[in-house]
Amino acid sequence: MRADRDKFIDSMNSLDNTELRSLCLRLYDELTEITLVGNANDRINTESTIAYLRMEKELAETKKNLEERDKMISSLSEQLSLKTRTVFGRSTEKFIADIEEACDHTEEFVDESDIEDNDAHDKNDIGSIVSLEEYKKCRAEENTDPGTKKNKKKNVSLSSPKSGNDKAPRLSKLYESLKDLPMQLVYDLDIDKLNEDYGEGNWRIARWHEHFVVEKIECPLYVRKILTPVISSGLEHRMTTIPYKNPIKDRTYLSASLLADILYRKFVLSIPFYRQSEDYNTWGLALSRQVIIKWVNELVPTIISPVIDYLAELMLKCMYHQCDESYLLVNRDGRSAGSKSFMWVHSTSELADCNPIILFFYEATRGTDHLRNLLLEFHGYITCDAYVSYRVLEEESNGRIMTTGCLMHCRRYFAIALFVNDLKDLSAEQILEMPEVKVLMLIREVYAEENKLKSMTADDRLLARKEFVAPKMDALFEYIHELNDSGAVFSEKLSKAISYAINQEVYLRRFLEDGSIPCDNGSSERHIRRYSVGRSNWLFADTPEGAKVNAAMYSIVETAIANKVNPYIYIKYLIEKMPEHLDSDNQLTDRKCLKDMVPWSDAFKAYEKECTDSRNRAYADMFPPPVIPRPPKRTPKEQEGVAADTA
Repeated sequence: MRADRDKFIDSMNSLDNTELRSLCLRLYDELTEITLVGNANDRINTESTIAYLRMEKELAETKKNLEERDKMISSLSEQLSLKTRTVFGRSTEKFIADIEEACDHTEEFVDESDIEDNDAHDKNDIGSIVSLEEYKKCRAEENTDPGTKKNKKKNVSLSSPKSGNDKAPRLSKLYESLKDLPMQLVYDLDIDKLNEDYGEGNWRIARWHEHFVVEKIECPLYVRKILTPVISSGLEHRMTTIPYKNPIKDRTYLSASLLADILYRKFVLSIPFYRQSEDYNTWGLALSRQVIIKWVNELVPTIISPVIDYLAELMLKCMYHQCDESYLLVNRDGRSAGSKSFMWVHSTSELADCNPIILFFYEATRGTDHLRNLLLEFHGYITCDAYVSYRVLEEESNGRIMTTGCLMHCRRYFAIALFVNDLKDLSAEQILEMPEVKVLMLIREVYAEENKLKSMTADDRLLARKEFVAPKMDALFEYIHELNDSGAVFSEKLSKAISYAINQEVYLRRFLEDGSIPCDNGSSERHIRRYSVGRSNWLFADTPEGAKVNAAMYSIVETAIANKVNPYIYIKYLIEKMPEHLDSDNQLTDRKCLKDMVPWSDAFKAYEKECTDSRNRAYADMFPPPVIPRPPKRTPKEQEGVAADTA
């Protein structure tokens, strides 16, 4: 390198000034060109870097969008699976029972799915055990004879949720109900045909076989024409008209029975007013939807509201409540279209030692103010779901109100986590090893014990819970905590179910502290089901006033049904009796009358019995007993012939 440098210096020294200038210019031009090329390369490099960063950002956004799309597809698939399961599948408990049957497990638990599906529990398990001593005796017998429990196991098929033997009790129940209906007696025989078959005078009726057919009387509407006299008095024949006023609504054709029928159809059978109008027109009564709505919106608040207020007073005296809520659309409520309102349902606890009361309340929002206003002076327990307003109410009450959890909601979270999985390729043994199923099995054991305690007193139920139910609750939450602490990766639904159970553990265990607290809020969900069915038919309320009418009538209907009385007769009773205690301004004249307006009052029971007896008398006149047919007697000549043949 040094030799090259020296050689370069010698060559430069040999050049004159002109050649050196020329060389410098050439080198400067080359340097300038190289600099331009370098700048161009730097610019290209910068643009490439910017393009790379932009593409990298777009790639990240694309990956994020794909992940969100995958999550959305997964979520929609889960929703579709759950919807399909809800519509076409079996309940959680029946599914698990089928899996147990397939695995040939010897242990069988009580199926508590009826708690969520309906209110008809197995009377062999619920209602027969009325004391703690009897319960312990039954448990001892089961422990000493394990084969007895196995022999009582249901025959369940994975392909059929109900066995054919279920039809027998239904037919028996239908047969038993016939004795309470009016009956027409008909003798079905053809004497001429019998004479032809057996010979005249050669047969007799040994006995009668009974056969029953249920008939429906068409067009149960009739007009009651009321005549009031016009009095001619004195020599001047002065005409005086005796005034008449319709006790329900003056200057209308409305009767208590017609209004009760309208309300019964709407709030018990869930038939909207426009379909009722069409049906009445079919039977010859030109009753429009507008007239029906006018009658209902005007009369229900006047007649029913005092009864609702009185029932609310009685309900707040009970220290055990249950509460739930559902949405409602109200068209003309002053808010934007599609804004959701809410229907709150409050009821006395299903285990409380009092007459059941179920009340609905319309509110424009789901805020805590409704609970604050209604339960301002309430002291006791509220069984509810995990909605935050209930917890806020408990904190604000300073111990005056305690909220208890719903084990049914906890079970539902784990059931959802189970059914979003693809189970079709799994064996029954593999399904039973899933953590979702194990939790559901443990919850099932809790219900198996709890369902046997329904008919006990609160004190006996509390002792039985501490001895038999509490250990199963401990086992349930011990396993849930094991899942949470295991560090395993679970599905989103299962993780959500585990978090729900752990967060609500204090409230879910609270039913163990008092024998009058139910373990779930299924009773409220059953009370609100009729409203949900009706809402799917009539879709919305047109005005807030109409929504309040709905709340009042569902309160009356559900309270009547809970007290095991005929809701139609109870509605008719209120429509007939309440106007007698209202003044000209529709104000209540005496609050003492409200004691007779509840469905468990002696006055209503007497009215219900009178309605039943009156109906039976009316049908007895409609169906007079027929003459008993008898076979024709032999003539004396025929008798002589028979005697000769015998000799």
